Amino acid sequence: MTHRFLVPLLALLAGGSARAGEPWLAPGDLGVRHDLQMLVDDGIIDLPVSAWPIPVSDVAAALSRVRESGSTDGNGDGGLNPAQAAAVARLRALAVEGRPTAAVELQAAARPVQLRTFQDTPREEGEFDAWVSGFVGNRFGGRLELGVVADADDPNTFRYDGSYASGIFGNWIVTLGAQDRWWGSGWEGSLILSNSARPVPAISLDRAVSEPFETKWLSWIGPWRLTTFMGYMEAGREDYNHPLLFGARVSARPLDGLELSLERTAQWCGDGRSCTWKDFWNLWSGHDNEGENVAPEDEPGNQLAGWDVRWASPIGDGNYALYGQHTGEALNNYGKPDRAMDLAGVEIWGDEAADGSSWRSGFEWAMTRCSGTENGRILFDCAYNHHIFFEGYRSRGRPLGHSMDGDGQMYSVRFIRVDDSQSTVSALFRFTKVNEGGRVPDTRHTVAPGPEDWWSLDVSYRRPLGGGWVEASVGGDYRDREWNHTEVVLPRASMSWRHEFR
Repeated sequence: MTHRFLVPLLALLAGGSARAGEPWLAPGDLGVRHDLQMLVDDGIIDLPVSAWPIPVSDVAAALSRVRESGSTDGNGDGGLNPAQAAAVARLRALAVEGRPTAAVELQAAARPVQLRTFQDTPREEGEFDAWVSGFVGNRFGGRLELGVVADADDPNTFRYDGSYASGIFGNWIVTLGAQDRWWGSGWEGSLILSNSARPVPAISLDRAVSEPFETKWLSWIGPWRLTTFMGYMEAGREDYNHPLLFGARVSARPLDGLELSLERTAQWCGDGRSCTWKDFWNLWSGHDNEGENVAPEDEPGNQLAGWDVRWASPIGDGNYALYGQHTGEALNNYGKPDRAMDLAGVEIWGDEAADGSSWRSGFEWAMTRCSGTENGRILFDCAYNHHIFFEGYRSRGRPLGHSMDGDGQMYSVRFIRVDDSQSTVSALFRFTKVNEGGRVPDTRHTVAPGPEDWWSLDVSYRRPLGGGWVEASVGGDYRDREWNHTEVVLPRASMSWRHEFR
């Protein structure tokens, strides 16, 4: 599967493009996420936005209902303010007029950011990517992206990350490709799926437009979206080559400002392991905990499950929101997340009426240590680890969930500002307790072999330039390595340039 999906994608794009654009908004662009979240929070549009990539068709449908009154139904009472109008225009350029049909991007970094966030930062010291995207008619679309990296941290110097082929059938999108995924309301991390690791090639099924049910019995759920996928993980693992990665998530907006999501992922199958429908049923039904609800020989694999919630202005009408994510390493006998990790945050936003600029600021906390105790001992070395897939919930040396890996805590404060010209400035301050307990040295942990305290600061600035943009970022870490009693200061910097051929 690693290379097979490139053949139909090349044929698809070679057949000619009837219109510009592509089916998906990928995670990684802080300005795009800020614009989309602000319009949803302000009641201008109404769709779930906590699972990325997001169907362009869903965004386009929501924007098509925006009237001069500033609401999705035309009954608003004041019209769009300059910041909202600017955000609508920027998103329409992506979702209606279509994204560029071709582009190139060059990234260079001195010490790339190790604790990755929603922001798309370089993974290696040098990266060059080129892609072409488009539709054939109104049903089929795709993106072919080829890249080469310098000083790769895995064996793959040449990559096709970001490539995919999609078909729209009724209100469903079937996609085959290697897409980054971000599940959750957090900005600095997701406990279950983030862009920390490179994307896993997968076949997926997604709802194209998150319109509510028409029946009165279910219409109260509001706009809802379902996404599910089956991925094919890498070879060269120390446990089993090519395990399958399953994921399913459903999100809904039953009340103004409230988005609720249920989510599950699982590693199973793999070379040399049983891979039957019975195994998948045991996994799906939660019968996958050895010694609790399944015999050891029938345990299908490693599962995570949980929920995510974000509520804008639950009390009053101020520009603020609360959010949280609760993810268990397993499901207990009652179907609830067990040995859970947690993430919580609060954010505020506003605009500058004079020039249409807008901003967002927030605080976020995350803990990737399993809750509870066992035989009176804290459950260290639990999160993202498993006795069957002992390389863990990781791909190509990085966690599929939060970038700080297991047994960590992160406290972060961020600020984002987008002006009317689409220039974006962001600042992020973090204190992270990395791998704060358990065995030392920890050979499975991807960040540090023992306890470390990190103080981090990163500032970035993106400015439109010609047919694309240029972005510069500077930052650094102060790391107190308690496991070997040393301290180190590590500065970093990166530059990115993109040119889009229109």
